[in-house]
Amino acid sequence: MNRIIMLMCIVSLGGCAKLQLETQEPVRVDINMRVDVYQHVVKDVESIEDEIFGNSSQQFNSVFFLQDVYAADYADDVTLAIERRKSRISSLEGYLEKGYIGENRYADLQMLEGRVPQELRGQLQKLLAEENKDRATIYEAVAQERGVQLSEVRKVFFKDHYDRAPAGYWFEVFEQGQGRFTWEQK
Repeated sequence: MNRIIMLMCIVSLGGCAKLQLETQEPVRVDINMRVDVYQHVVKDVESIEDEIFGNSSQQFNSVFFLQDVYAADYADDVTLAIERRKSRISSLEGYLEKGYIGENRYADLQMLEGRVPQELRGQLQKLLAEENKDRATIYEAVAQERGVQLSEVRKVFFKDHYDRAPAGYWFEVFEQGQGRFTWEQK
């Protein structure tokens, strides 16, 4: 009996030890962060692409002297890249309409080899290199500004470009049945 009482005393004394489960800083869980960041990326993409392709909301904003937000958010190199893209869009649209180029899964333009006349290839390669360089500058700036992966930004730009494109433009899309990317006309 004495042994049992002594054992209970030892267990009760040992069981009263204080264990600190506190952290230096409060633990914060923000489950809305990813959605919020993604929404900001989408707004940035739409704003930039509206500037390049034109949009009726810009005309409405100019009536009330509202400025586009993107210009204040990004460095001069991004603003210049946007302006260069804006100036070459009409040339690119002609090649897109003819099916000479398409947009790949990385939101870059790519020559569709079998469709391009030999005499245009050099000129078209140069034009695509310039366009893709400006696109990369913009994509990297948005990713850095919003703290997201570059691949995520490219996906948002791809979706925006696909949604804006008229029927007949070529895109590299994932084909569920085949389990791979293929070129398809919208």
